[in-house]
Amino acid sequence: MTDVVEPPLVWPSTLRRPAEGVPIVYLDLNHWISLAKAAVGHAQGDAFKECLATCQSAVNSGRATFVLAAAHYSEILKVGSPRQRRDLADVMESLTRFRTLVSRVTVMKLELAAALDLVLRLTRRDPEIDLIGHGVCHAFGQSNGGFRIRDRATGEDVTPQFREKYGPEKFDAYMANALLDLERSNLRGPQDHTELQKLQTLGYAPQQALQIAKNRADEERAQSLRLDGGGPWRRERLPDVVSARELLIEFQNMAPTAFQERGVGLEDILTWPEAGVAFMRSMPSTDVSMALKTAWHRNRDKPWSANDIYDIDAMALAVPYCDVVVTEKACHHALVSTGMDARMNTVLLRDLPSLVSTLRDWKAA
Repeated sequence: MTDVVEPPLVWPSTLRRPAEGVPIVYLDLNHWISLAKAAVGHAQGDAFKECLATCQSAVNSGRATFVLAAAHYSEILKVGSPRQRRDLADVMESLTRFRTLVSRVTVMKLELAAALDLVLRLTRRDPEIDLIGHGVCHAFGQSNGGFRIRDRATGEDVTPQFREKYGPEKFDAYMANALLDLERSNLRGPQDHTELQKLQTLGYAPQQALQIAKNRADEERAQSLRLDGGGPWRRERLPDVVSARELLIEFQNMAPTAFQERGVGLEDILTWPEAGVAFMRSMPSTDVSMALKTAWHRNRDKPWSANDIYDIDAMALAVPYCDVVVTEKACHHALVSTGMDARMNTVLLRDLPSLVSTLRDWKAA
């Protein structure tokens, strides 16, 4: 049997990473829930108290950086109990201090640009973007410049004038508290029915966000039915199918713009039979996404759900760009069995006790 040659990865130079040496740690939501139970003294959290203490010590001493991502803000909407959600938000704040990974869409755009420029031998210098930033805005690819005050009549930014009039120290303290409240409220959600009603009048509609993931899961179920039509598509040709579909669906908005900016078409990239899969796999986050979809579509009986979509989005961002990822068993099995941990040089764990020894034994490369 001939060994499969992995296409080389193309890492975007415009994605600015923190200095090496301090591991970036990503936890799936279910592991955050376990730590929250440990923090509040819940009986089911007893087994995770040591891990919580180890994580907190690593954060306090600067030996680890824990991060959140857009997937966390989306998944946490499913937590219905205000008390449980507040407990979860508190431990997230304590360990991450609202540090967040940039949005996956932003990363996909940067990876696509880097991959195209390499194939076309172009030299471009786009603005750099931080991999890790602060808060929910960074996680969803929005500007995180803080609150701005604008004149109602003209729309002009009058923040500097207002700051001088109000008093710089007093103004800065007020704005800092307002930003902190914003970050906390995005994790904690409404804490009672009155607050929920107030937020709903302002457009708060978490079910709409959850429905997007459900719709994407429906698309995967439909794809699974198409793969049942016979032929080699669920077997040896499955990587080709997943790759083509990833380009057509996940890149349908950004790819045309990227091609147009460079004055090329798809035919300029797909110059040989296997070029399509190689090109798609050269983009780290897309490679992880396709690895999961390929592994899961091999099982014709897999019941696709919104949780699978959250897992794919989360792993596609975390596995290439974090040093330690603690996920659940299905993702862990699919990624380790396809060698994604080695390919991305990432420590993949499936439980919190393993994180204790990983953090204690971590040594900078």
